[in-house]
Amino acid sequence: MSLLGVPLLVGTIVLTIAVTAASVWLGGRLRGSASSQAVRRAALALACQVCAVLTVAVVVNDQFEFYATWDDLVGSDSAAGSFASLTPQDQHGFRTAAGLTFAPYGEDGVRVVHFTGPRTHIGADVYVWLPPQYGLPAYRHTRFPAIELLPGYPGPVHNWFTMLDVTGLLRHEMARGEAEPAILVAPTMEVVPGLDTDCTDIPGGPAVETWAAEDVRDMVTANFRARMDGAGWAAMGYSEGGFCAVKLAVQHPRQYTAAVSLSGYFTPTAPAVTRSPGLLRANDLLQVLTRSRPPVSLLVMGTRQDADTAADVTRLRAVVHAPTTVASSVLPSGGHNYGVWGTMLPPALRWVSHELSDPRRARS
Repeated sequence: MSLLGVPLLVGTIVLTIAVTAASVWLGGRLRGSASSQAVRRAALALACQVCAVLTVAVVVNDQFEFYATWDDLVGSDSAAGSFASLTPQDQHGFRTAAGLTFAPYGEDGVRVVHFTGPRTHIGADVYVWLPPQYGLPAYRHTRFPAIELLPGYPGPVHNWFTMLDVTGLLRHEMARGEAEPAILVAPTMEVVPGLDTDCTDIPGGPAVETWAAEDVRDMVTANFRARMDGAGWAAMGYSEGGFCAVKLAVQHPRQYTAAVSLSGYFTPTAPAVTRSPGLLRANDLLQVLTRSRPPVSLLVMGTRQDADTAADVTRLRAVVHAPTTVASSVLPSGGHNYGVWGTMLPPALRWVSHELSDPRRARS
């Protein structure tokens, strides 16, 4: 059962009302000694409180999308747990020539692998989707462009494929001739549970920027026919992931040609970064772009009702100078949620696809 949406929310509200009403009814009909009545009344009050807290938790989770499934809540991953049973002939999973075994995730051809980066020694799940053209004979020598998808914090990266249906949207844009086939790569960015790194290499901690920009990228190019040149790679993210996407392109212009921020910000907010003035200065993109002009293209999007993202779009545009280019879009309404990002995503996919080179002209 999903932990998001109306059914669970309505169910917890109904449960809370029912338990409260039952407690009131039973409370006036208790029999026995005064001490036993007091204990039973306390138990009834506790049941009401538990239901009320549960309802609040469901409301908050539905708003911020912390946990989408029971597996997210308990920290398990059924897809990752199936690695041992897969064989190279398994019709749902597959083993690459480089030796990694990918398990199925969902129903649209998304695959997941638990990968340990050789540079960072970070071990985490990475989701990969190959476009339908990947397996066609006409494309057997083609190296495809890749789009690295980055999540907000907190929240699982696979929400790109569930909450946002990025593969369905990309298929739609390809069918309309508005987007070229591309490999989608979604690495886990919360590599230490509960630690927000703002996609930064934390001194003495996880090197999350290197994980995304080098380890994950090299794994994809080694295991799939992905473009190896920077002109064939882009990054895209929502909320904190928008900051991460722009950061990867700005800090690693040889590896990425473009980045898209959906309701992102451009100055770090994670305590792991902000408590160090030097680390903050090195990763504040508004300061970085004041000092440098990387040859990358940026698309930054926000909404006027989500005022902080609209203000950051203005701030970024003020510090960008050629050869860095920035396109922007500020919608008149909408908050900071998946519904808004789903609205932003189709034009963002069209934009980033046009920025990437035609895959039939791939270079090694």
